[in-house]
Amino acid sequence: MAGVSPAAQRALGYERPACPHCRRPLDHQGLVSGWQACPVCRRAFEAVFFEPPPPDLSVPRLGEAGPVGSHACANHAGNAAVTHCSRCGVFMCPLCRIEADGMALCPACFERLSDEGALPSAIATCRDYGRLAGALAVLGLLMPFLAPAAGPGSIYYGVKRLKQLEALKEDAGRGGVYAVFALAALETLLGFGLIWMMVARG
Repeated sequence: MAGVSPAAQRALGYERPACPHCRRPLDHQGLVSGWQACPVCRRAFEAVFFEPPPPDLSVPRLGEAGPVGSHACANHAGNAAVTHCSRCGVFMCPLCRIEADGMALCPACFERLSDEGALPSAIATCRDYGRLAGALAVLGLLMPFLAPAAGPGSIYYGVKRLKQLEALKEDAGRGGVYAVFALAALETLLGFGLIWMMVARG
């Protein structure tokens, strides 16, 4: 939502998936698990598609929970708690329970841990391997003494970029990767040659 801060968007609730690069909303029906390209900015990202389970309409009410002494949900006073938060211990009904990384979390703890980056499953990471390969190739040119490390690193990320393009079934961009391969191989040879000359003179 344009003009709305991330915190405000969370307060308003999640609407739909968005591109991790340009933040434009995506059509979730067109998403599949694996590498894909944003239809707007055309940058690659990896996604995992899942259908959320249907809402559990059989939420036990406190008066119908059975044994005397059942606990009430901290957020829904009329609902019986079915578990407690693994982090803070607050009682939760099925509507509040969020399963993540082997823990049952209340909404507040899930949001807090997500913001802190403490939940691996909630971390969105994007790697532009093409740019990494190009940056290392340029670094090896600017600093020849780093070329023996930057060259192979550039080739490594170039190979990963080719795998991205293959997963996306795209041919555009392959020529640039092959050009980076040639540059990285050349600078690696020159870098090792420079080191050999320095050692020989020493």
